[in-house]
Amino acid sequence: MSGLVALSPARVAFYFRPTVLRVFLIKCLRVLSTPFALLMVWWMRWRGNVRIGVIWSDRLGHLIGNTECYLCERDAGMHAGYLDIWFGRQKKANREIERRYLRTLHTGPGWFLEWVVQLNRLWPGWEKHEVNSKQYDRDIFNLWVKHSPHISLTGADERRGKRLLRKMGMPSDAKWVCLMVRDAAYLRTFGGDASYHDYRDSDVADYRLAVGELLGRGFWVLRMGAVVERPFHVEHPHFVDYATSRHRSEFGDLYLGAKCEFCLGASTGFVYIPQAFGRPTVYVNHVPLEYAPTYDANSLLIWKHHVKDGKRMTVKEIGASGAGQFTFGPDYAKAGITLQNNSPEEILAVVVEQLEGRGTEPQPEFWQHFPLNGVSTYNGERLHGEVKMRIGREFLKGYA
Repeated sequence: MSGLVALSPARVAFYFRPTVLRVFLIKCLRVLSTPFALLMVWWMRWRGNVRIGVIWSDRLGHLIGNTECYLCERDAGMHAGYLDIWFGRQKKANREIERRYLRTLHTGPGWFLEWVVQLNRLWPGWEKHEVNSKQYDRDIFNLWVKHSPHISLTGADERRGKRLLRKMGMPSDAKWVCLMVRDAAYLRTFGGDASYHDYRDSDVADYRLAVGELLGRGFWVLRMGAVVERPFHVEHPHFVDYATSRHRSEFGDLYLGAKCEFCLGASTGFVYIPQAFGRPTVYVNHVPLEYAPTYDANSLLIWKHHVKDGKRMTVKEIGASGAGQFTFGPDYAKAGITLQNNSPEEILAVVVEQLEGRGTEPQPEFWQHFPLNGVSTYNGERLHGEVKMRIGREFLKGYA
């Protein structure tokens, strides 16, 4: 009977599922390739200047942010003298973007290079043979404004993008704003419990006033997102819930993000598309505060209110409490801190400021208390370079 159970159709189907079969084949290939992998480890250590890097292709923000930072650092000569070989992860956040980045890098098969990395870590000094950007997806050297983006749109892409606009009912000369509201739906696609990231989510309904203002000023508004919890209905011919429409695609994400007037929403993966192409972003409901994208030129930012003992915490208090670098939701609860989303009125005010002019006046009430010299608790490297972004004026009055 045990043999019959082992060979049952359900058991056979399980072992021949694409993911299970892929894992099995990769393990077999690794066993067979071990002598060659060890030879490559020896060659890397003999050469001394060979490094392997992983493209974080499973998260859009890291796919663009980490890769763009590395390529800008490479252009600036910061990785001179090294032969860097890259591979991507199995899960792809956006294949369209990954393919374009792969053209700019030396690459190899992931199943083999990942095995080389694991074997190399068996010996001391393995760190010298792995590579990433200096601070992951943060442009701490302010290089993005000095170098052209390493992904671009070709003439064929422009024609394809215009066809997409027509399919959505938009004229070829339309001006649009991308609305990107983070919710919990996306990370659920990775499996497991991702609730520790819920503190970064917000309610798309809170953006309705700002959307109405943009529509009233003649903009199209496109609600973005690969996976969202629910549709967002706005009764206006210039609003498109692109995230839930049949028109949504990985190319569309790239084109619409690269060509938008600006992006409105939380700091999440999609905003790196307009950021890479030099488009402004209005960040709302930002958290953790010390990870503010200070390097992002032409951007505005307001953050989630931190409330403790019934009172709104100041910027200085947030920094002193350590909450400025909390990246796990339970950490806020342990510190007795409640996060409050930005109100619809606060979101509207910062959008109006983006439309009517960001201003240039100093903002000492924020920057004199913000830890610009702070370092990451993950790698000990600094988090900020030259400040390019600004804080919303009306929002900041509540913290003066």
